[in-house]
Amino acid sequence: MDKKQIIKEVQRTKNLMNINENLITDMILQALNNLFKGLDPSTKTPKSSLDSKTKQVVRSLSSDADFEEIASQVIDKLEGGYYHPDMVKDGRLKASSGMGDSGETMMGIDRKHGGTINKSSEGIEFWGLIDKAGASKKWKWNYKGGSLEPRLRDLVVRIIKPRYEDYVRRYLTPEAAQIVNSNPALMFHFIYAVWNGPGWFKHFASKVNDEVKKGNTNPNELAKFAIRTRVNSTNPIIARGGRKIDDLVGTNVA
Repeated sequence: MDKKQIIKEVQRTKNLMNINENLITDMILQALNNLFKGLDPSTKTPKSSLDSKTKQVVRSLSSDADFEEIASQVIDKLEGGYYHPDMVKDGRLKASSGMGDSGETMMGIDRKHGGTINKSSEGIEFWGLIDKAGASKKWKWNYKGGSLEPRLRDLVVRIIKPRYEDYVRRYLTPEAAQIVNSNPALMFHFIYAVWNGPGWFKHFASKVNDEVKKGNTNPNELAKFAIRTRVNSTNPIIARGGRKIDDLVGTNVA
């Protein structure tokens, strides 16, 4: 079945089902158009200008926009492993690292500033495992827990996911939320915003809501817009994270 036949079939199905949600159908048609545009007629192999590192990350994020996979990428590429302020004092980390004023963190979860996260059952278990392992005295900088790593990662996902879902409901319009959850780059942006905090999530959501209201409903273009808001932030930490996300998902706005 060629492109015209597939698109015709999608439109016919829409009519038969009396579907009025144009956004859903338009997204399907756009995806089909993007698919055919990316195929070389002679080989039928998708083309891409992304380098191999970025392609590997994007490929891993593109399987049903899997939340756990994206959260794991945030840990690996942005948040990292363990840090304790005593690492500077006892020589496990040089004072020149610039991290001496930070609190104890693991996979981006902050014991001092994490708020209600640390009081949840998952947060209590998370820090309990770290304390039982004697991390503050034994672990090196960026250590991810050894045999404890799978359980710690699972707990981080269980900490972040319900907050993501709550923030999406509270701060994104239904139309914007539907687009965000359809696009891995947008999901990456907003899942990481949970680590940034509810204030930042709300800030980024308001920007995307306004853009959707103006008519920008193309997921790929909206992803570029959203990540550009990070890159152009006056907050150096947010801007640096934006550049990393831009590199990882290949939006190429930085």
